[in-house]
Amino acid sequence: MDKVTFRQHLDQATTMLVDFTKTICYNDIADNYKYRITPNSRTVDKDDKHFTNSEIAVLNIWNKHENRFLTADQIVDLFNHDNKVPVWVDTTIYEAKQDLTIIDLFCSRRLRDDNDLYHQGQIMPFHLQVATPPDHLRDEKNGKCDVNWKKRFDENRKSKTLLTRLKTLFGLTS
Repeated sequence: MDKVTFRQHLDQATTMLVDFTKTICYNDIADNYKYRITPNSRTVDKDDKHFTNSEIAVLNIWNKHENRFLTADQIVDLFNHDNKVPVWVDTTIYEAKQDLTIIDLFCSRRLRDDNDLYHQGQIMPFHLQVATPPDHLRDEKNGKCDVNWKKRFDENRKSKTLLTRLKTLFGLTS
């Protein structure tokens, strides 16, 4: 898939994802989008033979962008290598703020030609998803949930890591 087509698919997938998310979540969603790359794993076992050297090199580049918010142009450059793109990319809105919407791109580490992509169709390789919270984390308004629940959950989980608890115990946090 060439970069122009990939960018068109990314833009279409983004628009469709926002529309889909609005049917399930009550949040206002800004039309200023940034993306974050989340590969299905950030490592490759050295004995794993189904990744090419080029795919391993691309994963290393993606890992340098962990937890960074990227533009659509940056995503095109990071995902498209010799007209090969990730086999699949699951899209979800991770955070919606008043002036910015963060879209998570959970993706395969394998890069393939169009014919080998998992999700075929008008927005391949993208697949639209809305992460809904488990019941104990659900905050509903008019039957719709908060799109930001996963972001808050991740922040709470980070704050409970062993290192953080030890720092707190020994008074090493501000």
